[in-house]
Amino acid sequence: MKKFRLLAALFIALAIFDGSGLTAAVAAPSSANPTKVFLSDCGHYLSNKILYYWRTHGRQEGIGCPVSEEVGLDGGGTAQYFKKYRLEYHPENAGSQWEYSYGLIGSEYLATLSPEEKTNSAYQAHIPFDNEPNSTYYPETGHTLSFALRDYWKANNGLYNFGLPITEEYSYFNGDKTYSAQLFERGRLLYSAETGVVVDEFGPIAAQASKIDTSAQKQDPAIPVYNVNLWEHWVDVNLNTFTIKFMDGDIVVRQNRVIIGTAKNPTPTGTFYVRTRIANEHMRGGEIGTEDFYDLDNVLYTQYFTGEGHALHYAWWRSSFGYAGSHGCVNLDLDTSYFAWNWLTFG
Repeated sequence: MKKFRLLAALFIALAIFDGSGLTAAVAAPSSANPTKVFLSDCGHYLSNKILYYWRTHGRQEGIGCPVSEEVGLDGGGTAQYFKKYRLEYHPENAGSQWEYSYGLIGSEYLATLSPEEKTNSAYQAHIPFDNEPNSTYYPETGHTLSFALRDYWKANNGLYNFGLPITEEYSYFNGDKTYSAQLFERGRLLYSAETGVVVDEFGPIAAQASKIDTSAQKQDPAIPVYNVNLWEHWVDVNLNTFTIKFMDGDIVVRQNRVIIGTAKNPTPTGTFYVRTRIANEHMRGGEIGTEDFYDLDNVLYTQYFTGEGHALHYAWWRSSFGYAGSHGCVNLDLDTSYFAWNWLTFG
């Protein structure tokens, strides 16, 4: 079972709304959810919009460690170099796909090469041809994309994440392995039979070519060191849409349908805290002979959030979710209730 470490300042709450204009996550308490952190293993800071995107798009695995500090862009945006990309935030494009984008580090790097270096055949435009089953020609740049690299590019939103190819494939030796490499407008892809296609850690190379300072920073004691538990775990239950959202600070990490209380036995609204947790219990209530009576064994992963018996729990007797039908509890399917059990804790 995955353990959740409770920090001293961590706030874990259950927010339940009736849907009257309150369908979004409520504001998190000021004691948690930092807007700036220091990554001690990277030697750099992340903050605000760049930090938010990094947290929601794979963190170290997806984008990599930051290798520079944040810098300003013309037009009021910001940018920061990472191991794999240069991430840019463009407020002028707010609400569109291009509010965030990966910078053209491949194109910029190519522009820094000398005429002698560009005599390499990989940098020369390919002769145009009709597209083939395993190879595509891009007239915009005069280059081709083939086989495994093309398949990976297509499967991973290639135009947005990498841009168009700006070289042909070429051999690249990184110190312990030879890859088939290809440079794109926004980065570089590598391929070997052992690894398959991987995103190259091209950011430091691009930063050096653009003369960006990549020296490690000294940690400010007032800025927290990055840790996945810096953002509180809490739950938002919406009684209007019959949904539950599991929140990591301001980020939705999971959403599912639930069953809530009926008009006769409503689920209360407000902000609550987990009071009692019972892994497996026998639930019994109501008067025998009435429709309110229930007597249920093996009710798993029960987490009470009021003193009157309201709880999140697995409801094995339910076959569908997304309506009002409980005695006031929030009924969950097995996977969701197990996730909730690990996501929340006492207090």
